[in-house]
Amino acid sequence: MSEALLRLIREELSTAKLTPLSQQKYSEIEEHACRALMRIHELDDVGLEVLQGILRRLLTDLEKYAEIRILKSRTPSGAVESTVDKDVISAAIKLVEVEKHALSPFTVKHANRILYLFTKPCTIGERRFKRGDVAELTTTELIVASVYECGRVVEKPITRTLQATTQ
Repeated sequence: MSEALLRLIREELSTAKLTPLSQQKYSEIEEHACRALMRIHELDDVGLEVLQGILRRLLTDLEKYAEIRILKSRTPSGAVESTVDKDVISAAIKLVEVEKHALSPFTVKHANRILYLFTKPCTIGERRFKRGDVAELTTTELIVASVYECGRVVEKPITRTLQATTQ
C-alpha cells in the first residue's frame, strides 16, 4: 500500500527542486488505502493488527513526505505551481514567516501581541479591519492575517535600514 508513497518520497529526495504532485499520483495513494480498508471486515484479529501497523506506517510516511516538501519549498528553487498541495506549501511558507516575526527582536510587539498594518479589508474571527488599520494581533490572528495576505507586520525602523544595506 505504501509503495506509491515511497516512490514519491524517493523522487522528492532525488531532486533539488520541489517536484509537482499531480492529482493522479495523489489519487493512486488514496486508492490503495481505500482498497485496503474496504476489506477490513474480512480480517481476523491478527490480520487487523497487521493492517493497523501498515496504516500507522503509512501515516508516518505521509508525515515525512509532507515535511520534506515543506522544507524543500523554502529552498531557492521555490514551490511548484502545478501541484495538488500548492495551498498547503504556500501556507507553510507563510507560517515560517509568522514564526520569524514572532521570534524577531525587530518586530514591534506589545503584551505578547504583534503590531500589524492592514493593506486591505480583512476579517479575523469577530474582528473586522479596513485598509490602513494598525492592530495588535495574537500569533494565531497573525497566522490568519498572513494566510489571507491582509497586510504586513510592523517592524522597528532599524530593520528597514538593515534590509536596504543587505540588498
